[in-house]
Amino acid sequence: MNNQLIIKKSMAMILSLVIWISIVGSTMAQENSFASGGNVLPAPPQALGPTDTVELEAFLDELMAKDMEAYHIAGAAVSVVKDGELFFAKGYGYANTYLDFRIPDTFAQPVTIKHLLTHTTGFDERWAASATLDAGDLIPAREWLISHMASRVRPPGDGAAYSNYNAMLAGYIVAQVSGQPYEQYIQDHILAPLGMLHSTAQSPAPQDLRPLTSVGYTYANGDFQTIPDVIAQPVFIPSGLLQASVTDMARFMIAHLQDGQSGDENITMDHILKEGTMQLMHNIQYTPDRRFHGIAYGFFDFSRNGQRTIGHRGYSGKMHSLLLLLLDQNLGVFVVYNSEGGGMVANPQSGFQAAFFDRYFPASAVESIQPPADFAERAGRFVGSYRQTSFPSGSFLKVAGLMDAMQAEISESGDGELLLTYDYGPFSGRVSRFVEEEPLYFRQVDGPFAIAFREDGRGRTTGMVLDPVNFTAFEKLDWYEKSGFNMALLLVCALVFLSVIPIAAAGYIRNRRLSGDRKPTSRSASVATWILLGLSILNLLIMAGTAWGVMAGGSSFLLEPAWILKIVMGLGILSAVLTAGALLYAALAWKDLYWGIATRAYYTLVTVAALAFVWFLNYWNLLGWRY
Repeated sequence: MNNQLIIKKSMAMILSLVIWISIVGSTMAQENSFASGGNVLPAPPQALGPTDTVELEAFLDELMAKDMEAYHIAGAAVSVVKDGELFFAKGYGYANTYLDFRIPDTFAQPVTIKHLLTHTTGFDERWAASATLDAGDLIPAREWLISHMASRVRPPGDGAAYSNYNAMLAGYIVAQVSGQPYEQYIQDHILAPLGMLHSTAQSPAPQDLRPLTSVGYTYANGDFQTIPDVIAQPVFIPSGLLQASVTDMARFMIAHLQDGQSGDENITMDHILKEGTMQLMHNIQYTPDRRFHGIAYGFFDFSRNGQRTIGHRGYSGKMHSLLLLLLDQNLGVFVVYNSEGGGMVANPQSGFQAAFFDRYFPASAVESIQPPADFAERAGRFVGSYRQTSFPSGSFLKVAGLMDAMQAEISESGDGELLLTYDYGPFSGRVSRFVEEEPLYFRQVDGPFAIAFREDGRGRTTGMVLDPVNFTAFEKLDWYEKSGFNMALLLVCALVFLSVIPIAAAGYIRNRRLSGDRKPTSRSASVATWILLGLSILNLLIMAGTAWGVMAGGSSFLLEPAWILKIVMGLGILSAVLTAGALLYAALAWKDLYWGIATRAYYTLVTVAALAFVWFLNYWNLLGWRY
């Protein structure tokens, strides 16, 4: 059972939850020209007996999970009646499998639908090859999910790490259970009932909608340039490629704010979801800290300025969108941009949202806080580089970390504060200051946000969670994982490899001139020299090819790796083989003494550089075809 993806029994509700995952993706042109503590579960009331279903569910979830693990119980169910009516009912445990392929047994804990919808599965991110430029390269969803299976890099429930693979699996389950293709299920059960006539989950869009679609733009050399359209693999559609007009998105928001109804008097329909399901979707299901913004089913907590808000950001290529539902205000806002620069203003908690909320829902003044007098003694424990857990650590895209992508830096100010440098959301473009309020918990000096650090059993800082960045946690990097060290290592290796070429050329010319006066070079020394020269040239070509391939830009992170990168990954294997040969001949050189000590030392230096370079290729997933 553990090696299958297994889900809870309440499938009627689960199907309703899954279908909303991808509703904010790339967008068509218009068809016409919670507060910071809002996600804390309420305390039990003073009256005897349960009075709040949310509080009761939280209590029972914890109790059932503890008892089922302690006593090895596979499944259970609870119902509570009160005042003559059903008050609460829920099933626990695991039942029928809904995947027809196996998930690796990396961890003992099974992956559930709740994990998929809250991005707490522990799956690595998967981008590459999820789209194509040629319709002839499309493959069935099942085939793609198996051939491009994301690695399980942490136990389920261990923390949030956004991964498109979660939505891909959830969408595949919808298709399996419903017996319909995912895009058809969305059309029949969401778009059509809500009157969203200018929306589609098909890729590419149907012929009648294509004239309404907007292309994506990037700004370069003083002008707008179009971005080529990509065709999504069928598996990718649930992770965010639904296309919709802004007025259709208005219908979608109304349905969420009116308990599943369309709000259009011309559409005769009952609620699109069962009573209570919409509220369940809106409730926070996971949070790393009770004081932090959490994650609901398919939505994220984007509360700001005291307004309880859920939403989702969408992006595909150069399209960027943001959906905001202010639940207590019965207000919804959707904004979309068709250019690369839109990514800067579509980030939640900043850009458009910050401006809109500060204008119509001004924030209260932030209470000042002073640093503890003895904090300077502890500050060094937290200083360092931190990388997002949503970082694609299992594919060649990890190489983006060399440019400090998806990283945050913690430093100390010298006056009792920690300084955060992180280029995302409300922290982008500024250095944010935090002060310790409780052990491992820091509050922003001039804002509403916070940091909670994690430690291991020996008191070492291993990571952090950053509020309100709720789609990912952060892992603290060791010295050898930092971009600064790796870039320096790469530079040193490049200089060493470059030095081999003129030295080998000079040696060749000298030997030619003195060929009649010198003792013939041994075969081993000759082979060793050619191995080192070939290895150095090969490694320099790998460096150049990697730089060229990574600089492809555009939407290439969704496509198959550039052909040059595929060649580079293969050459990395050859480099490892030649490095093994160089190590062997370096040992023989010291054993047989067929060179002078200076030459032997230099040969060893180059071999060590080659070995370090193989480590570099392996760490950054460039050794072999890892995508």
